Amino acid sequence: MKVIEKKCYSDHFRKAISGEKRFELRKDDDSVQAGDTLFLREWDPDLEAYTGRSARFIVRYVLRDVPGFGLMPGYCIIGL
Repeated sequence: MKVIEKKCYSDHFRKAISGEKRFELRKDDDSVQAGDTLFLREWDPDLEAYTGRSARFIVRYVLRDVPGFGLMPGYCIIGL
């Protein structure tokens, strides 16, 4: 199992830590697998800087390779 660190815009970060948003749509460039840890760091695009807040999530599921359902090749949906 590995830890994958990602930048996360403030609005999406707040929804993820509240539990409202239980997934991440990401480029599939880290070979993320169920059981990995996703470490999200909150990013403020207006300030172009990290806010200092972060959160860790266990990856529960990864959906990839389903262009017939609208998921473009090279992207994945990570269930948290």
